[in-house]
Amino acid sequence: MVSASPPLALAPPDSTDRWRWLRALLILPLPLWLMMRSRRQGVISPLLDQLDPRIVDLLATIATGVLCHVLVNRLRTRHVPWPAAILMVVAPMMAAQFTAPATRWDLSAVISLALIVVALGGYLRFVTDAQTLGGFIAGITLALAAVCDLATLGYMAGFAAAVPFVAGPWAREVSATTAILAVLAYPSIAVYLGWLYIQWRFGDVVALDTTAPAAAAFDLARGALTAVEAAGHAPLYLAAGIAIARSRPATMPAYLMPMLVVALLSAGGVEDSPLVVNFFYTAVAVTAIQTRLDRRRWLLLTAVAMLQAGLALIWPP
Repeated sequence: MVSASPPLALAPPDSTDRWRWLRALLILPLPLWLMMRSRRQGVISPLLDQLDPRIVDLLATIATGVLCHVLVNRLRTRHVPWPAAILMVVAPMMAAQFTAPATRWDLSAVISLALIVVALGGYLRFVTDAQTLGGFIAGITLALAAVCDLATLGYMAGFAAAVPFVAGPWAREVSATTAILAVLAYPSIAVYLGWLYIQWRFGDVVALDTTAPAAAAFDLARGALTAVEAAGHAPLYLAAGIAIARSRPATMPAYLMPMLVVALLSAGGVEDSPLVVNFFYTAVAVTAIQTRLDRRRWLLLTAVAMLQAGLALIWPP
C-alpha cells in the first residue's frame, strides 16, 4: 500500500548575511588610508584646487543655499511649519557662520557637505525602503563630493558602516549587503583612483612615495576630543540623539557614526573645519527625524535650534 503521507518540505536556505556587521566595518580602513595619502601630497580637492577662487566662492554660496533648502524641505515633510523649519535650519547655521573667522572657512568642504546631505537622503531611501533610485543618488553625489573634497571618502565609509543598523529586512541578505556596499563605495573610490591616474599620466608626480613627508602620528585621543567638543557645539544633534535613543535605540550606532568619522579623520590629521563639522552635525540631526512631529515636538526642537544659535554667538565652533 502506498503511503498517503505528504512529502517532507525542505526548509528554504537561510540567506541572512550573519557577517554583515564585520563586512560593513571593514570598509573603514581603505578610505582613511586613501585620504591620508592624498593629504600628504597636498591634494584636498581634485577639482576645486584647479579653479579660480572666485568661482569656488560662488559655488560655496550656492552650496550653502542648497544645503538649507534641502534640510528645510525635509522638515516640511515631517509637518513642521515653514517658519519653524527655516528657523531650525538657518538660525544655527547662520550664527555659526557669522562668528567663524575667515581662517576657519573651508569652501571645498562646504560644497562637498551639501552633496553629502543630498546623498544622505538617497542613502536612507535605498537601505531602508529598497528604492534603487536612492542608491544611484547616494553613489553619484558621494562621488561628486569626493571630487570637491577627498575627506568625503571618510563619510562614505561611515554610510557603509551604518548600513547594518538602519537597513530594512531586504538588506539583511548576503547579496543585498554586497550590492549596498558596492553602490556606496565604488563611485567615490573610482573617482580617487581616476585622479591618481591623471596625476601619474599628466602630472609631475610619478612616484607618490618618494617625495611624501612623514605622516603625522595617529592620535585617537585627539580625534575623540575633537568629535565630542564639536557635538557640544550642536545641541540640536544631542537633542535628536536623545529622542532616537528613546524611540529607536537599535539605530543609535548609526546616529553616532558621524562622531566616529569625525574622530577618525581628526586622529589621522585629515580634519574638516569646525564650522563644517557643526553644519554636518546639524544636517544629520534634521535628517534623522523620520516621523511626523506634533506641535509640542517641533516647538521644542525649534527652541533647541535657537539655543544652538545663541551658543554659537558666545562660544563659536
